[in-house]
Amino acid sequence: MPLLAINLSDTLFEQVKVLVEKGLYKSFESFIEIAAFNQLAMERGATPAEIVERGHRKIKDFAVNNGMHAAEKSKPPPDPVAKVSRTATVRSVVEPVARMAVPDEARVTEADYEAAFKRFALAPWTAGPKPLAPVADKLSQEQVFGQVNRLLPLKLACRWLANAAAVEGNWPRYEVISDKLADDAATIGTLLERWDSENERKRDELLSTGLPRRGNSGSRDRFLSQFLARVTRGGEIYPAAVCQFQLARFDASAIALTEQGLSFSQLKNPILDLQDKKSTTTLAPEESAFLAEQILEWVPAERKDMQIVLKAVMGGTKTPSELTEAIRGRFPPEWSDSVVQTHTSGLVARLSELRLLRRVWQGRNVTYELGEMNQVNTFLRSETEERS
Repeated sequence: MPLLAINLSDTLFEQVKVLVEKGLYKSFESFIEIAAFNQLAMERGATPAEIVERGHRKIKDFAVNNGMHAAEKSKPPPDPVAKVSRTATVRSVVEPVARMAVPDEARVTEADYEAAFKRFALAPWTAGPKPLAPVADKLSQEQVFGQVNRLLPLKLACRWLANAAAVEGNWPRYEVISDKLADDAATIGTLLERWDSENERKRDELLSTGLPRRGNSGSRDRFLSQFLARVTRGGEIYPAAVCQFQLARFDASAIALTEQGLSFSQLKNPILDLQDKKSTTTLAPEESAFLAEQILEWVPAERKDMQIVLKAVMGGTKTPSELTEAIRGRFPPEWSDSVVQTHTSGLVARLSELRLLRRVWQGRNVTYELGEMNQVNTFLRSETEERS
């Protein structure tokens, strides 16, 4: 096995060190390993889960009922670059997409912030195109990738798409608007990072997490590939989280909001609409409740995983290590410890944003407790109703 030595800045090293010490990653090696798989997923136009399936030391076929597609053993192994796992959701663009190089702009002016907020502003939906109905496709049946650790990016995507469609009178082609959307999201992300610094927020309190930054093209690519879609050099589009949550769908190369995505876009948001730099949450209570209901109805794998975590905490699990140990057996045995930790961390982050789980810090140590009990009971009640 090749042995690599890398140089990290002091700041980056300390940030990774904190995550490892909290038990969110087994070691520095596991953190770098996960980062490598994540980058390969973007480069190859494949799903992160598939890269893990190919590349980890324990390589076995993942079962379909675990949200992964098993390979057909009777066929020869496909080209690792060409193979895709979400064939049911891939959409071919008429022509290969040539992504335009967008210049990095580290310095953002107040006029930039104002212009971006205008494109995210809440506007009445009067003469826009008809939204699509949600569908129970294969993508919505898959487990949400652990790196999708915030839900505010879904809000930004829905609001931006709604406003763009209202202006143009039709749903936009993804390859036409992706850079513009990412640029506006990066502007908001840069501003929220400044607000985080001014308010001395701790890591789990940061408003800017999950959003790209101006002057960082890699963060823009990650934002698009994790929340909107990945595009291969051949022009194929692989929908990401906004479609997995059935808030949007692709119609050929156009990306359209679903009925629920449009409704979500019209809810008021403390960041986009109030521009409240003192806000402690990125979603309003109505938005969190809306997404929780959306998950219950349309994202079964996410619903199941979230219920597993909530039941573990309800049963007395308090710390990250205890939670990982309690739920490890509920995930595919082929998953490495690093993948389980990443998946669990993503679930905890999303549950927190939904107000279903709370993280309580004592120094550098964190414990978990249930969030708003009415919503928790509603979320868990659906599991009981399914069994009855």
